[in-house]
Amino acid sequence: MQIFLLILFGFLAGIVGGMGMGGGTLLVPLLSFLDLPQKTVQAANLISFLPMCCVALAIHSKNKLLETHGVLWMIVPALAFAVAGALAANKADNALLRYCYGAFLLAMGTWQLIVAIRYAVRSRRR
Repeated sequence: MQIFLLILFGFLAGIVGGMGMGGGTLLVPLLSFLDLPQKTVQAANLISFLPMCCVALAIHSKNKLLETHGVLWMIVPALAFAVAGALAANKADNALLRYCYGAFLLAMGTWQLIVAIRYAVRSRRR
């Protein structure tokens, strides 16, 4: 049963990741349902992200959807803070990481809801 769930979770995360919405945002909570330690869940997410990202990037590149202007300004600090985040996660307790990720999802969900409501209100005014 666990293998079936892993395949299903990978399928769902791949769809969301291919759309550029972050398959890991979905994969981490799904893998958490399997009662795995949070560090294991996050490591599995990072490993699965690499092939998903490469395939999605190749398809978006083929369709000429990539805008590379200014991307270096994001990559350099993202790499630096990825190292810092990985070191911090390694020292943190699994429960703390789970709470932090939950808070992150709540904050992002709230923000997306606010943006969607603003967009709907603006669309009605036009």
